[in-house]
Amino acid sequence: MDSAGIGNRILWLTALVLGAFGVIVAVASLVLRRTGRSPRPLLTKYGAWFVIAPVIVLPLVYSRMLFQVVVMLLSLQCIREFSRVTGLWADRGMMRISYLLAAGLYVPVLARWYGLHQAGPLMVIGVLLLVPIFRGHYEHMVQKVSLSILAVLYFGWFLSHLAYMRNLDGGIGYVFLLAMLVCCNDAFAFLWGRWLGRHKLSPRISPNKTVEGAALAAVSVIGVAFLMRGVLPKQSGPGILLLAGGIGVLGVCGDLVISFIKRDLNVKDMGAAIPGHGGLLDRCDSLILAAPVFFHVARAFYEV
Repeated sequence: MDSAGIGNRILWLTALVLGAFGVIVAVASLVLRRTGRSPRPLLTKYGAWFVIAPVIVLPLVYSRMLFQVVVMLLSLQCIREFSRVTGLWADRGMMRISYLLAAGLYVPVLARWYGLHQAGPLMVIGVLLLVPIFRGHYEHMVQKVSLSILAVLYFGWFLSHLAYMRNLDGGIGYVFLLAMLVCCNDAFAFLWGRWLGRHKLSPRISPNKTVEGAALAAVSVIGVAFLMRGVLPKQSGPGILLLAGGIGVLGVCGDLVISFIKRDLNVKDMGAAIPGHGGLLDRCDSLILAAPVFFHVARAFYEV
């Protein structure tokens, strides 16, 4: 199937999912009203998806470069939220350099320059290590440089793989499948964990996550991936299994990475950009670690 056909299928699937989701939210709101409770928190939290989904899906389907710019802005916002909670924000000069480096990582994405994109971390680390030398002082610079490297690479370079995926033949389908599997993995892990969860996965870092929830979510996501394989330009059983299995593992790990950062810093949310959800980083934490692995598996099985 060509990109136009895959794009139309994605639009229909998105409309179908949002429609079903809207019916569920509406019914839940009516139930809350009848029991004397306010539906506002529910509407605030889940209504945000009716804004988030079009902002991502429409550029994904209709404009490669616009979608890549949207992902770049997401990276910059994640860096902003991380810098505010870690204190790096106080050094405005370091922040400007971090923003410039993160935005620079998207230049080879827009230009479809794969080799330069993969060399990005080397250049980022090299530039940031030279900052104290050009500034001529060293106080607290180990901490600042380390935080900047983490911010630019984890939230900039890792997420840039999501944007670069749009450059692949049939990349619209890869990106959509990745986003859907990450969302499904989070939902299944929560539901299975509430129903059958007995053993804590990481009690000190994320007490609500369970081994059973994570394992059953991974199996469920593999099933969803095979059901949605029609959005891919080619259908390889081993490839789909690896793509979905990777999401099942790395989605949970990505969530735990942000959880341990929040625990260490004693904050509940990384920001307040999305009402009822916290920051953008709180919403896309499961995506960040999964994006590079998904990209390389997709490229290995479908492109090379």
